[in-house]
Order: sequence, then structure tokens, then C-alpha cells
Amino acid sequence: MSLSRFLLACLGVAVLTVPAAQAQPAASGAQRVAIARLAFEGKIPEGLQDLFAQRLVQGLSAARFEVLRGSDVQQRLAGANAALATCQNATCYPAMASALDASYLITAAIAESNKTYTMVMEIINGRTGFVLASNRERCETCGAEEAGEKMGLAASALRERLEAVSRAPAHVLVRSRPAGASVLMDGHPAGVTPLDAELPGGAHHVQLFLSSHDPLARSFTVVSGVDEALDLDLAAVPTTFPYRAVGWSAVAGGAALLVAGIVTMSLDNQEIGCSASEKGLANHCPWVRSTKWWGAAMIGVGAAAATTGGFFLYLAPRTGTIPATAAAGYSGAF
Repeated sequence: MSLSRFLLACLGVAVLTVPAAQAQPAASGAQRVAIARLAFEGKIPEGLQDLFAQRLVQGLSAARFEVLRGSDVQQRLAGANAALATCQNATCYPAMASALDASYLITAAIAESNKTYTMVMEIINGRTGFVLASNRERCETCGAEEAGEKMGLAASALRERLEAVSRAPAHVLVRSRPAGASVLMDGHPAGVTPLDAELPGGAHHVQLFLSSHDPLARSFTVVSGVDEALDLDLAAVPTTFPYRAVGWSAVAGGAALLVAGIVTMSLDNQEIGCSASEKGLANHCPWVRSTKWWGAAMIGVGAAAATTGGFFLYLAPRTGTIPATAAAGYSGAF
């Protein structure tokens, strides 16, 4: 095979020439698996490449899976983003899987050297782009038919690993800021955050509840056998404290105490009324009022109340504005 053809095979999504009669219909509830890349290296004739492609599809096909391949893959990627057709690493695999609506991607590379074939296949998590499982087979000094059979066996082994992965539950760590929120998972109480929940693959719905914070609800999708973390920020409930009313009340009360304190201090050392028999030689009553400290206390409390009232008025939201606490939001990754 020429170098240019090999590079095109590596960069492109494989065009698998499988007869229409061999196409596997999608079973109800089946998970979609897409053959994202099929690369060849060495002296592999086109007819043998087609045979390898057929055996790969046949080996992967099962009632649990809908296998998407060839022109179907290319058409879907072209409709979404043509650049995805050259995807070869974890950074773009999630976008490719999303465009193909596939839970898992399959990549395969067949290298030939002196009639010895090395076959490497990988199962890729469509959500993260990470490799979940791989299979490597070697067929030494093989003819075309024998190499094709080896490819079919390798694909069947990969399908068994794919079935095991797709059935395995996933651990989802639900964390909230602040922690301690009550969790409803799919409508059922599950505990409080941080929570390690074991969930089957598929769509799920989580709700968080925490005192003095707005409830939060999110939907997310779990890939079987893949552990993930869910970080959620809870928004504090906007305060309803009546700053303006309390502020004016405190200012009015403080002013009244200031006036009362001044009046009280002015009464200090004034004589208290007494009878004529109780008056002294200078016709003065022997008792006087001692109100200085009471007046000073009232003036101090009044000044403090008026200052506090002014501070509350400063904090009160202006007409037509929203308190800063009400604008708090939440963020999270799924």
C-alpha cells in the first residue's frame, strides 16, 4: 500500500463495505456503538481490507448493540462537523460520540509485515474519550482467510468485554458547595452530600435541598462502568431583611433617646419637691435629682441606635435594583 493511502486510512473514518443484507437492525433499547476509525498499515489488499471490515462488524454485532459504521458514520459526522472525521485522540472523541449519538466508539488498527498481522482494537468511552478496554491479537504467517477469521475472533472477544462494561454500574460522586445537602436521586432519598451513588447506565435526575439555599435539580447521563464526579453549587436564598424599615425605626428611636438623654441630664442636681417642714435654712429641699448617668446612657444608646439605623439605610437596596445576594447563581459540570 502506498504511503498516501495509508495516511488517508489513518486520518479518515473507515468506510466499511458491508452488504446491506448483513446490516444489523437496532434492537429496542440497544446501545449504539460506532466504529470511529479503522486503519491499515503494510501490504494489505483492498479485498482483504473489506474482509477485515466485515469480520469486525460481524464480531461486534449483538442484540444489545447497534453498530454504526462506514458511510453512516461519515454522513453523520459531515452533517455535524466535517473536522471530526480526522479525530484520532481523546480530546475530540467526546464530540464525535455526541455527533454519532453513540455510547461507545471502537477504533481498530491492522498492521501487516511479512504475512504477519497485528490487530489492535480499543473500546472508548463516548463521554470522556478514555479507553475502557483493548484487545491485541497476532496472526503469524497467515493467509487472507485465516487472518479474516482471526479478526472475527478478536472482534468477538472485544464485544464480550464491551458487554461486560455496558452492564457494570457506575459510581457517581455528588458533591455540593456548601456540603450537607439532602439528595433525591431519580425521586428517591439517597443521602446527603458528598454522596457516592452507584447507578446503572442511562439518564438520571438529581435534586439537592439545603436550608437557606435554593433547591437545585439537574439531569445527567451515566455511562456504564465509568466513575464520574458531579460538582454543584447551591445558591443562597436572597435575604428578605427589611433594611429600610428597620433603619428608619432605629434612626427615629435613636433620635428620641438622644432628646430624652439631654432632657434627663438637664434635670441633674435639681431639687426634688418636699414639704415646708423638710426644707432647710435657705428654704431648699435636702434632696436633689441624680440623673447625669442615666442621661449619658440614654444619649450613648440613642447615638448607637441612630448610627445603626443609618447603616441599615445604606444597605437597603435602591428602588429598581436587586440585592447582591439575590444575584448569586450556581454552576456545575456533568
